Amino acid sequence: MSGCDVLVTGAGAVGGHAVEFLARRPEIRRMAVVDLRADVAQGVAWRARLGALQEDRNVSVEGFGLDLSDIGATRELIERLRPRVVLHAATLLTVPEMARGLSPEDFARVRADGMGGFLAAHILLAKVVQSVLDGMDIRIPMITAPFPDFTNQVLARTGTAPITGIGNVDNIACEIQAIVAEKLGVSSRDVTPMIVAHHSVGEWFQRSGSAGDAPWFARVMVDGKDVSERFDLTALMSESSARIRPVPQEQRTAASGVKAVLAVLRDEGRYLHSAGPCGRAGGWPARLWADRLELVDVPGLDLARAEAINNAGQLAGGIEAIEPDGTLVATARCRTMMRDLFGVEVGRVTPDAIEPTARALRRALSQRIAA
Repeated sequence: MSGCDVLVTGAGAVGGHAVEFLARRPEIRRMAVVDLRADVAQGVAWRARLGALQEDRNVSVEGFGLDLSDIGATRELIERLRPRVVLHAATLLTVPEMARGLSPEDFARVRADGMGGFLAAHILLAKVVQSVLDGMDIRIPMITAPFPDFTNQVLARTGTAPITGIGNVDNIACEIQAIVAEKLGVSSRDVTPMIVAHHSVGEWFQRSGSAGDAPWFARVMVDGKDVSERFDLTALMSESSARIRPVPQEQRTAASGVKAVLAVLRDEGRYLHSAGPCGRAGGWPARLWADRLELVDVPGLDLARAEAINNAGQLAGGIEAIEPDGTLVATARCRTMMRDLFGVEVGRVTPDAIEPTARALRRALSQRIAA
């Protein structure tokens, strides 16, 4: 399948839904999905093809078994496929896995003290894909799903930065857009949210109905007019979070990925909210083309304050700093939690230590769940 439109890495909840959604879009003629388990990748690919056919869309979807940490095999496949864009959704572990497998007390502590402790496990496979793409004779943009507010900063310091990340602030913006439209009785398409917020904000809202320790900034336009002062946006987010809390969230994150993929394929400067845009911390409103992303100015917010908001959100997520070479520095609270619960040291993880730390985290989580 030389010259496919999209390669999706990871056929789990986010990647699997993204394949299903993308297969039904007229922009997609050929696509591929890879997963560590060949049967899962092939099953997702066949299901997506069948679903598209139900809507009279004849699309080629192929599934491959691949260990993305095998750089040689990953290079061979990507060079053969030569996709126009890569949606990277693969990771060594997932938050739903932790939610299902850990005790409620342990999972609550992980969320409170910082999901950032698990970043190495989210970065490892992305670094391999990044390395392969950097060695290609054509430029292939990468869009990231696993914790992009954090991971894209590391990737930007170790190679070509992903063009954007998905979910997180984009999910927050969609919630504000929908609920403001509902309250005003207008079309959602007439509502334009402008949100600067870190992943931690969405995490807190889903958990407790408030932004918690993480600051955020929001403006809402309706037909070009700022209506922000008419609403308590925190209260609206709390209401939206309560509505959606009982059900899985991965489908809407996948939809965010579909929007980003289509923006690249269409090359039209689509307005969206980008997580970790071109290696920045946190989430920002932006416009996305095939070869670039540009931040959108938010009225009443300058760049320095926006960066401070996102850096504060990163701190609330357990990461004190990401150094110029890509070294992760965890907060004292986060590294103590990771040591207590999983016996893994994450206080300072250099790029060279990402792989052994990621493997140790995977083993420790599996052992904790089994116990």
